[in-house]
Amino acid sequence: MTSLSGVLAPIVTPFRPADGEFDAPWMVRHLAYLRLHGCDGILACGTNGEAPSLAVAERKAVLETALQAANGMTVIAGTGAAALPDAIALTRHAFASGVAAVLVMPPFYFKRPAEAGVAVWFQRLCDAAVPPRGRVMLYHLPQITGVPFTDGLLEILLQSHGELIYGIKDSTGDPAELQRLRSHFPQLVYFVGNDRLVAEACQAGAAGSITAVANVFPDLVAAVQVAVRTRGDVAGCQATLSAARDLLESYPLQPATKAALHEAASLPITAARPPQGELTAAQMADLATALRACLPLWRGAAAR
Repeated sequence: MTSLSGVLAPIVTPFRPADGEFDAPWMVRHLAYLRLHGCDGILACGTNGEAPSLAVAERKAVLETALQAANGMTVIAGTGAAALPDAIALTRHAFASGVAAVLVMPPFYFKRPAEAGVAVWFQRLCDAAVPPRGRVMLYHLPQITGVPFTDGLLEILLQSHGELIYGIKDSTGDPAELQRLRSHFPQLVYFVGNDRLVAEACQAGAAGSITAVANVFPDLVAAVQVAVRTRGDVAGCQATLSAARDLLESYPLQPATKAALHEAASLPITAARPPQGELTAAQMADLATALRACLPLWRGAAAR
């Protein structure tokens, strides 16, 4: 079984502006763009993919489109859900469809649940839906879910299902969490989920990254990882990547990422799904102006 590593993009889910339905042809074009610009793999139905706003059937359709269009890129499926039966159905479908791994957030509606209850949730998911040698990656973003992967929870899961718990995506953006997870749980394959920490994470032994900017500029993310491996200009490459993240994050991130793809990848305008809102006309114009100014510099930096 191949290892998971490198630059992975948590792909956006495109919705047709006319009716709000999933736009499969747009996704096919997006994946071709990602592959051309150095992306190693994709995560379908993550946070940037607005997964909690999709029905189970829609999430299956998104994943199937991604798998068909991946063209050699690794595919991971986000299969977390608030309801355990939904997570089981999505996880079974993902492995039956041929994903390399699943990424599972904890059940996110009830805040501060007992550690034992969360552990049982994951144990039942693994028993019901994960095949032998299937790989489960844990999605750590407590600022959204309200349910952290504590040392105690991770110890329980590794004790009971260590052969299936493959790794963790850390989207806290907190260097202290990076250090905790790398030092206390070195057996977990670590992916960083924040663009600003790609260099630090790779220097600490991360396998790679699954970050928002990779949707638009996977080459900038790759440049940081290459610089770490080759002892190149790590600080300069990270500064460029962080500047790209700062620009996208100065607007609501998901619609800004989609708008940036219109400018950087010549993809058609695509919509977000409520409760996400669209950028205003003024925001779209400001973002386009900023991207036109930055694109030559960023493309040049990635090519060096």
